[in-house]
Amino acid sequence: MSTRRLAGVAIAGVLLGACAPIPRPAVLDELDHVRAGAAAAESKRHAPGAFARAEKLRGDALTALESEDRSGAQILGEQAIAAHAHAHALSRVARAEAAETEAKAQRSAGEASLAGLEAEQSRVAAEVDALDMRTKVARDAQPVVPSGKADADREKARLAAARSLALQARLLCGAARLLIAPAPQDISQPASASPAGAQPAGAQPAGAQPAGAQPGSAELAAQLEGATAAIKKLDAELAEASGSTRAIPAPIDQASRARAGCLAALTAARRAATPVTRAPGAGDALLAELSAAGTWSPVRDDRGIVVTLRGLFAGNALTKAGEARLRDLALVATAHPSFPVAVVVHTDREISAREEPAWAARADAVVRALGPAQGAAAAGAPAGPSIAPFVAGSASPVVDPGGSERARNARVEIIFVTPETL
Repeated sequence: MSTRRLAGVAIAGVLLGACAPIPRPAVLDELDHVRAGAAAAESKRHAPGAFARAEKLRGDALTALESEDRSGAQILGEQAIAAHAHAHALSRVARAEAAETEAKAQRSAGEASLAGLEAEQSRVAAEVDALDMRTKVARDAQPVVPSGKADADREKARLAAARSLALQARLLCGAARLLIAPAPQDISQPASASPAGAQPAGAQPAGAQPAGAQPGSAELAAQLEGATAAIKKLDAELAEASGSTRAIPAPIDQASRARAGCLAALTAARRAATPVTRAPGAGDALLAELSAAGTWSPVRDDRGIVVTLRGLFAGNALTKAGEARLRDLALVATAHPSFPVAVVVHTDREISAREEPAWAARADAVVRALGPAQGAAAAGAPAGPSIAPFVAGSASPVVDPGGSERARNARVEIIFVTPETL
């Protein structure tokens, strides 16, 4: 081949080499692989800002390659890959935060659902307890079976039992009256010594609505008035049975109904006064306090917390020791003003009409000792609880009235009337 021809071939090769395209950097192929993967799709969904920046760098790399800036395309391609990696990291953080938020929402929903279930469980449990109580009451509330005829000795025992039930009915109705219509303390009026008419000093007539009576007391007072009327009727029957020369059956059934009526009135008064926002337990607290003192030996009955005292009097006057004991109880009464106090004087024998004023004076003396000291109200001392005296006579003995220990029947009961349900 001639020299001229060889030179032409060389020149043609040079010209062809000068017109060949710049090879594409391998990093751009890697970049295409990265942006087509699942990580890039996740970044686009959870970190769109970072994904857009990585795509901009890829566009800049392609623009550099078109401008035949291979080095610039290489650098920008590597930056785009790093930006995609950063966008993927941000997307994982965002996904984790979204999962945390969802978990918190689910936990809150679960806690709310659990609280609702617990409240529903408590409500259902309360309804079950109420139904159980109603079932028990319905089961226990059997009608009074007529007592029927009996021999003379049994009728005598029934008459004594009827008198005791009548006294219990009066005391229960008296406790209910203290809760329904608390009257201001009035020790100037003597307690009635008649078992048929024992009333708290300063008590309002049945059905009356004094200032300060609790809400709903009109209905409660009407119920109490009905129970009181039953006691009056019972007293008449007891008087007839006691004074008649012919055999008259003792009104034992009527006495049971009268006591039940007064207990129902007292229970209704307590229910009306019991707050629904907290659990009751004031009676338990007072019983525990008196028991902890170690000197009172308190007991609980239908009326409330009972402290029994003996040997308070020398004649018709309180002894110094008796006054000291009553002053200690007065501190308890002042510390628990929501508990009305009933003072019940029991005798160890039947008392005559001439003796009634003396026993009523004894009851009033106990009331004065339990009440606030003279001038205390004027000095700004808090008002004490309502205090009512009762003379029970010998209708409720604790030992055999004819036995050697019959003196134990003479006693004074200080009753802190429980103001709410147990």
